Amino acid sequence: MRKLKAIFGRALLTASILLSVLATSNLIQAQDISYREEIHIHHDGPVYLTGDRLRFSVTCLDQSNNLLSPLSRLAYVELLDSENTPLAQSIIDLNDGKGKGDILLPFTATSGNYILRAYTKWMRNFPPEDYAYSIVTIINPFKSLGLSESSEKPATRKAYAPTAGLTISIASEVYRSRQKVTIDLGLTGVEGRPASGLVSVSVSKVPDFFTTDGENSGKLPVVIKKNPSQGSFKPDRLYLPETKGQFLTGKVYESGTTTPKANELIYLSIIGTQPEFYASKADSEGVIRFEIVDFYGQGEVHLQSADPEANVDIIIDPSFSEAFVALEVPPLTIDEKWEGYLTQASQNMQVRNVYSSIIPFDEHQLSADSLPFYGIPDQKYYLDDYTRFPLMEEVLREYVAGIFPRKRNDEFYFKMVNVEKNEIMNNEPLMLYDGLPIKTANTIMELDPRLVKRIDVVTKRYLMGGAIFDGITSFHSYKGDLAGLDPALTVGQDYSFIGVQKGAKYVFPDYDDVNSTSTLPDFRNTLYWADSKKISDGLGVVAFFTGDDTGTYLIDVEGISDSGDLISQKRFFKVEK
Repeated sequence: MRKLKAIFGRALLTASILLSVLATSNLIQAQDISYREEIHIHHDGPVYLTGDRLRFSVTCLDQSNNLLSPLSRLAYVELLDSENTPLAQSIIDLNDGKGKGDILLPFTATSGNYILRAYTKWMRNFPPEDYAYSIVTIINPFKSLGLSESSEKPATRKAYAPTAGLTISIASEVYRSRQKVTIDLGLTGVEGRPASGLVSVSVSKVPDFFTTDGENSGKLPVVIKKNPSQGSFKPDRLYLPETKGQFLTGKVYESGTTTPKANELIYLSIIGTQPEFYASKADSEGVIRFEIVDFYGQGEVHLQSADPEANVDIIIDPSFSEAFVALEVPPLTIDEKWEGYLTQASQNMQVRNVYSSIIPFDEHQLSADSLPFYGIPDQKYYLDDYTRFPLMEEVLREYVAGIFPRKRNDEFYFKMVNVEKNEIMNNEPLMLYDGLPIKTANTIMELDPRLVKRIDVVTKRYLMGGAIFDGITSFHSYKGDLAGLDPALTVGQDYSFIGVQKGAKYVFPDYDDVNSTSTLPDFRNTLYWADSKKISDGLGVVAFFTGDDTGTYLIDVEGISDSGDLISQKRFFKVEK
């Protein structure tokens, strides 16, 4: 019942937003849109080396009440250099306002301070000052660091302005290698009563001078100061909230011109063993929009016009925001105080690369029985269950009851029966091979049936994106690779597409039992990371083990209470031999 209420609530919220948008006289006026999201990003350390993995958590709030936002299901995270050039880009799932992910820092990056920013598609209707920003220090130990005689003092890192009390308690300020550390988290509300909330917890190594550098003792780099926005902000277009999947938008033009092509029906295919297919009819300005659901990782999508005679250009919009703000990010100056830390960190990184503690996995991996876009087909034929014929025409006539192959002027065409009305439909069905639309029945008939694993048949009209199909015939090869299809028939264009990030498991050693005598080296920079840790009735407990690397470590906790109060706290401890 709770899940049903949540879904119903999200549907009502989305409907109310769309109604308010449609009621405005000018859809591009962002100030006419009332619902606003606020986003926060927390990462697992202030300093990284190239080759490290930066882990992060994202919290998306309803700005009106500071509670977790039920609207957006995706967040966009970018790592930018000082020129706003992306070093890495990622899209992550949001579940009831919470999300997680990681970025593998490339070995080619130069040493410096970088900008980590996060936002939702809906937030692109508002000034980029509303996005979340954090500074990440990245050091490339394999390039000259240019040590200076002196460095600027570390600036205060931007933090939450907490209205609830969060405490971090540990048994000691100093621990031994491979010793268990237990953190007790305490949370009280504004009236001092025990409170509940959701936090992310990071325990990572930092340079010793971060805690001993004069007036900045206990503070971390680096402050982000945003210049105030000048005047009203008008987005380049209206961005709908991504409440279900990822919107891929673009524009259709008459080929070689800048003239929009209205009412052009465009197909989008994701080709493979579990293919996907989408259709969108261009509006009066040539705009097309696809809502792509459950596309994880990076890959290609195929775009083509439904009209084989059409001569059009399809231009796809960037997935990530191209609106930027001027941030006062101080340059990274490295002096002799960094030298010992960086030497040890570089050695540790090389050891970690050999003994990895990260296990990639796809927590959203579709099963072999996952349903295609048309759901459960009315008929499904696995050709290995039948006597194999050398010609596709024989297969269709002998086994496949829903498809009626016919000929006119030596050209094949298909007819299908609408089982709901018990009548033959007028037009040819949508014909797909591994998700790719096939223009003519002749092309299907020329396929070698021995390369085809399965045929699905939908024997009723199907509506999608302004298109009406008189049934669907979907052919599937064994490997999802368009086996046997003439490459010249794959008209259209391919577009590199960034889908939602796949998951990863972070394995942290447990030295309580069997592993207590392990001889494997343990030089983790991040001793512990939890993207979502629950504090209930004022109490939360985190436990982990130190590694073999000595030095200063930072416990960094950020999150939100159940009543909408932002919470943040930090504490240092040391590890000795």
